Amino acid sequence: MVDPKKASWAAARRADRRQRRRQDYRDGLRPFAIAAWNISKEYNVGSLVRTAHATAATEVLLVGDRDWNVEAARTAELYTTVLHLPDAGAFRAHLAARSWQLVAVELHRRAVSLFEARYPDRPCFLVGAELGGIPEELIADAAAVVQIPQWGLVPSLNLAVAGSIVVYDFLAKLHRAGRLDRPGGGLAPDDNADP
Repeated sequence: MVDPKKASWAAARRADRRQRRRQDYRDGLRPFAIAAWNISKEYNVGSLVRTAHATAATEVLLVGDRDWNVEAARTAELYTTVLHLPDAGAFRAHLAARSWQLVAVELHRRAVSLFEARYPDRPCFLVGAELGGIPEELIADAAAVVQIPQWGLVPSLNLAVAGSIVVYDFLAKLHRAGRLDRPGGGLAPDDNADP
């Protein structure tokens, strides 16, 4: 027979440890954001939210009036801040309020190759809708415009893949510069963790 006192004590310890891990995750968020402009395929955003969570991005910004498919996030949405902004004006205001520097990921005449890209200190990586891309007015605001080199006949990647590639390129460049905390992944060490 299970001792109710012991079961209650064990459940409280598990809940406490879970809360500490969530707080460690929140404390270890990195100063960058990922944004998606006027999405047309909502399941791609769920995958982008998973990337944001895996890389400890501060937040995900969804600009426009479309909803997204939470199913593809696979619970990452429970730990990742996802904000909906109605239009370019609200997006610009949010960037300014958070001191994010816009990095547009787009096929554009201003774009530099991902391989040569240099990123600002507080980037917000904006990926465009699968149809139509990022508006010219936002590209004009960008501190950098990055293009992912491709050699196939299809001219672009879906937004979840493009966003993931650029974010990991950013982290890889931080790592090579010796500026990436926890380069092997994982949460920050927890001195109070159970052995």
